[in-house]
Amino acid sequence: MDWQPIAEWAQQPEATVGLVAAVAGLLVWNLVQAWRWRAFMRRWKQLMERSDGGTMEHMLYETLRRVALMEETLKAHGNHLAQLQSQTNSCLQQVGLVRYDAFPDMGGQQSFALAVLNRHGDGVVLSGIHSRHEMRVYAKPIRQRASAIALSDEEQHAIREASQTEP
Repeated sequence: MDWQPIAEWAQQPEATVGLVAAVAGLLVWNLVQAWRWRAFMRRWKQLMERSDGGTMEHMLYETLRRVALMEETLKAHGNHLAQLQSQTNSCLQQVGLVRYDAFPDMGGQQSFALAVLNRHGDGVVLSGIHSRHEMRVYAKPIRQRASAIALSDEEQHAIREASQTEP
């Protein structure tokens, strides 16, 4: 390769001024980049060191430990919730109340039939019959919304009413 044309071009004053300007531009650009790098490193160190003296790495490990603990807790709560839901199926939670006059000469609907059932239709019917001189209360077991003991119309109505309520 012949270097002669390059050497002649470099001796021209315009080329020298251009090269000096290019070098000066690159120097300014390099200084700007160095200043930006220093600012970036300062922010990076602030990010990596917390105010309480811990590092970002320590904070990350602590966060991961807490997430694992919360996952275990959530799983335990889920199991407990499933257990509670299975228990609520047998809880008495459907109620039906019918008030009525047991005798024609009595007013005020002071007699009642109260059905209390669980989700499967098992429970009890309480009947209170009020007369002028006494009050009698009867309890009858209920299995699948029926009883082995004969039920009055009011007791059957109370069972139907209880069956229609949402648990």
